[in-house]
Amino acid sequence: MATQPITIGANSIARIGDRFFLIVEVEAKAPGVEIDPVFAVRTTPQQARSLINAGVMRTIIQNRRPQARPGTKVEFKGVLSANGRFFSVFDVENSTDISVLVRISRERAQRLIRNGARRIPVIRRTF
Repeated sequence: MATQPITIGANSIARIGDRFFLIVEVEAKAPGVEIDPVFAVRTTPQQARSLINAGVMRTIIQNRRPQARPGTKVEFKGVLSANGRFFSVFDVENSTDISVLVRISRERAQRLIRNGARRIPVIRRTF
């Protein structure tokens, strides 16, 4: 069977303040096409707990940018604004594929966006 052109890449649950978000990367690959946006989807606490219990990893939230090293690829995906907080979002691939959120100031987020960084879309209403 041929490889599917659209798959889910990094996916994890982030707790930002008192809210939960599913952070998910959609990978679309075909000859001449490689698209891999990241989205954030608000979840209820119960949905987040169920997804974590089913094996979805928790999003890594830290203060410093992740570093690439042998066997680890780090790709900047864009800027996330959620629950009044701002983050640089990175896709980190090694033996796993996970999103890493790095805390940044509003000013840093605005500067990154002005310089061409993507805004990570957030679906704010829970399903």
